[in-house]
Amino acid sequence: MGKTKKVRKQPISAFGPGPDAGPSKSEIASKSAASTALGRLRSGSGNRTVVSRKITQSTITRFHTLLKQQANLKRNLKAGREKDRDTELQGIQRQLDSIEQEMNELGGLNAYQIASTLGQSKERGGDSSKVLVKWLEELGIKREKMAQNQKLRMLEIGALVPDNYASCSKWIDNHPIDLHSQHPDILEQDFLERPLPSGERDTFDVVSCSLVLNFVSSPADRGKMLSLIHQQLRGESPSFLFLVLPLPCLTNSRYLTLDTFQEMMRITGFTLEKEQWKPGGKVGYWLWRKTDSICGDSDQWRKKTVIQDGPKRNNFAVVLS
Repeated sequence: MGKTKKVRKQPISAFGPGPDAGPSKSEIASKSAASTALGRLRSGSGNRTVVSRKITQSTITRFHTLLKQQANLKRNLKAGREKDRDTELQGIQRQLDSIEQEMNELGGLNAYQIASTLGQSKERGGDSSKVLVKWLEELGIKREKMAQNQKLRMLEIGALVPDNYASCSKWIDNHPIDLHSQHPDILEQDFLERPLPSGERDTFDVVSCSLVLNFVSSPADRGKMLSLIHQQLRGESPSFLFLVLPLPCLTNSRYLTLDTFQEMMRITGFTLEKEQWKPGGKVGYWLWRKTDSICGDSDQWRKKTVIQDGPKRNNFAVVLS
């Protein structure tokens, strides 16, 4: 009987490029830190080095917390400068420096990218693209595009790897973007700053927003993102938003429920086409069809309103402008 390979668990930062790695310019241009980490994880030679699911999730969760705190402090810093409060500004700056130091100790944004890539990898069942592809096939969109020798035009927000839809390249023309791109084939762009389409040819049939909306720092910016997604979608033919969220965002929030979120989406200009989630699950998947008319009263969504309170509930919310 052969020897059992030893498994060594390491922190996320162990997969980043070492200080003496000295990669060439061509290597930097062709590989991201995240894809390099995945390659090392998948290699079958010698002792295997893995990152545990617990470490991956704790890194992602802590980064989310720190980035939200950082965004709030930066807003407070701006407000303090406008009011010329020197003592308050010094305290805020110290907090920002402390957050920056902790992020660096975790491995920086590179570590967050690697953790996110591992968490959403096919090996861990986190690849949401297969859910979207299945739904598009069920709706007959693949058959239609193949028959017409055309491609569905898709914008993928928050792409961690560029080839999520490579197997569907005959009928899907994917345009991946990310706020902190670590691959040359992923456009580095803040979606909130993305120019609006200049015409119908610049719009998209599908916008994929997988585990991104929950990462946006403020409820107002989440509402803005949904509105901008609506404007990026085609108006002359059916178009869709594919949305993936941690399920507790809607099942354990003080400000939202599954039903009220659906009502808010109708007001934003979307109707529910398909959904997939299970009680007690970690992630939910939704496919929303763009509608021409916006139905309902948006006033109640212009501020956060507590729907159900409790000490263990989270503060995920969306505010419409």
